[in-house]
Amino acid sequence: MMEELIKTALGEKKADIVIKDTNIINVCTGEIEPGDIAIKSNKIALVGDSSHTIGKKTRIISGKDKFASPGFFDSHIHIESSEITITEFTRACLPHGTTSIIWDPHEIANVRGVKGIKEILVESRKLPLNVFVMIPSCVPAASPKLGTSGAVISVDNILELVNEEGIIGLGEVMNFPGVLSCDEEVLAKIKAAAGFRAIDGHAPGLRAEKLCAYFSTGIRSDHESVSGEEGVEKLRRGVFLMIREGSASKNLATLIKPIIEMRLDTRNCLLATDDKSPEDLKEDGEVDFLIRRGIEEGLEPIKAYQMATLNPACYLGVDNRLGSITPGKNADIVLLNDLEKVTVVTTIISGVPVVVDGKFEVNIPDFKYSSEIQNSVNVGKIPEPDKFRIRTHNKETQKVKVIGVSEGSLLTSFETKQLRVESGTVMPAPANDVLQVAVVERHHASGEIGNGFVRGFGLKEGSIASTVAHDSHNLVIIGTNWNDMAKAVSEIVEMQGGMVVINKGKRIAHLPLNFAGLMSTESIAKVIEKTKKLKKAVKEMGCELESPFMTMSFLSLPVIPELKITEKGLIDVINQEVTNVLI
Repeated sequence: MMEELIKTALGEKKADIVIKDTNIINVCTGEIEPGDIAIKSNKIALVGDSSHTIGKKTRIISGKDKFASPGFFDSHIHIESSEITITEFTRACLPHGTTSIIWDPHEIANVRGVKGIKEILVESRKLPLNVFVMIPSCVPAASPKLGTSGAVISVDNILELVNEEGIIGLGEVMNFPGVLSCDEEVLAKIKAAAGFRAIDGHAPGLRAEKLCAYFSTGIRSDHESVSGEEGVEKLRRGVFLMIREGSASKNLATLIKPIIEMRLDTRNCLLATDDKSPEDLKEDGEVDFLIRRGIEEGLEPIKAYQMATLNPACYLGVDNRLGSITPGKNADIVLLNDLEKVTVVTTIISGVPVVVDGKFEVNIPDFKYSSEIQNSVNVGKIPEPDKFRIRTHNKETQKVKVIGVSEGSLLTSFETKQLRVESGTVMPAPANDVLQVAVVERHHASGEIGNGFVRGFGLKEGSIASTVAHDSHNLVIIGTNWNDMAKAVSEIVEMQGGMVVINKGKRIAHLPLNFAGLMSTESIAKVIEKTKKLKKAVKEMGCELESPFMTMSFLSLPVIPELKITEKGLIDVINQEVTNVLI
C-alpha cells in the first residue's frame, strides 16, 4: 500500500478517484486551500495539482464551488438514545458527513453486559463508518441495594475487552464521588484501562481541588460542563472539553461564548451529541448540525471544523490516519456546498463514495441479531393488577411521598400528598395529577415490583410503559388504574421491549424496541412515525409534557436527586436508601 501511494503521488500510478478544483478546509493550518485531492485505494495520495495522477479509469468528482472537509467526528454518543441500531444510524448519519463516532454503549451493557458489547462490535465492523467503542465503566450505575441491572462490567471484563477490535478506551467515569474517595473498585477500573489513550470523564460541577483530584487519575475528557466558567477551568487544566449539543442537554452556546471572548486555544475542544433522538437526527442532522450551531454562536468556521475533525482524532490518538485531508490519511472526505451552513452533498469514507449528491451509492445490509439480544424482557409471571396496589392500615386518607417531575429536567422533587383510601388501598388521584408509578424487574424474573406515586404527567386516563429506563432499564409503568398498568406490562413482554400506550384495556400506540428493549430494528422513518403516534396518544389522554417517555425514562435513575423509583421501591437519592411511600 505504501508503494502504491508513493507511485500515485509521483504519477507513476494513476489515482482511483480525484476530487478536482475544490476548496480544501485545511484543519492543520486553519486556512482554505484551493487544490485537488487524489485518492488511491482507501488513502489520500496527493493534495495539490493532481493532473499527473489522472488516468483513463480515474473517477473525477467535481469539487468546483464546493468545500472539502475531513469526515466529521462525533466525540461522544450513546446510539441507544436514537432508538435505532448502529446499522440504521449509519444510514442516517452518512448523508450528514459523519464518518467517525466514539460510542459508549452504556445502556446495552446494563442490559446484556459483555455479550451485548461484543455483538455490537461485530455489527460495527461490517459498516462503512469508523465506530470507536468505549468500555462502559459504570455498570451497574448504582448500588445493587437500590436497583437491579441486567449485567455487571467488572475489572476482569474490562481486561477481557481491551484487545477487542474496535475498542478504543474507557467510557465516562460517572462515579466521580468514588474517584474522589479513592474507591478501590472505581480506581481499579481506571488502572485496568491505563493502556488506553482515551478515558472519558463525567464531572459535572467539579472545580478547583476536586477537579484536579479527579483528572489526576488519567481521565482525559468531560462532556458534562454546564457553565462557561467550568468549561474554561477544565480547558486550563488540560482536559479535552466535549462541547455538547444533544436532544436532551444543550450546552454549546454557554460553553463557546467565553472561549470566543477570551480568544482561547481550541485545540482541546471537541463537538459531541451525547444523546440524539431519531426525530432530531432526521431533521437537524448529526455533527454537521453542531458545526453549524458553533458558527452561529460566533465561532470561526475553521475552528468549528477542527473541533469536529482533527481535535477528536488527536484525542483518540488516531490522527495518524484520520482527522485531516493530508497524504497517507484515510480518504474520509465530505464535500459541502456552503461552508457556514454546512450543507453536505457528498460523503466519501475510506476512498469509497458512499453518498454522492445526496444519494447513496452503496448498500448497507441489515445485521442479523442473536436471540439473546432480541429476547431481553424476562419478568417471569406477568403481574396481576393487584400487584400495583399500595396497602395501608388507614381507613379514609393516607399521606404519601410523591415524585415530582418537570419538563426537561432529570431532577425530581420530594413532595407529599394526602390521598383517598378505599378498602385498605391508597388510590391514585388523576384529577389532581397524582398517578401511580411502578417498576417491574425485567432481567432475572425476580418478580420484584416497586410501587409509588408521581406528579407532573397529567394523565387523566390509561397507562404508559417503557423498557427505556436509565440506567438499569427495568420496566417502568405510569397509570391511572391498575388494570391498564397490568395490560401495559403484558404488551411490553409480548413486544420484548419498547414503549406502549394503553387505555381502557386496549393498545392505542406502541413502539417495539426488540434490540435489548432499547432500540428498534426498523428504519428511522418507521421509528419516528411510531414515536409521533405515541406522543399524540399520550397527549390525548391529558399529558402536557413535550417528551413524556424521555421524562419517564429517568424516574428510575437512583443517582439523581431527589426521589426516584426502582423495583426495590421508592428511593431517597440524597440518603441513598429505599424509603417507605407511606408517611
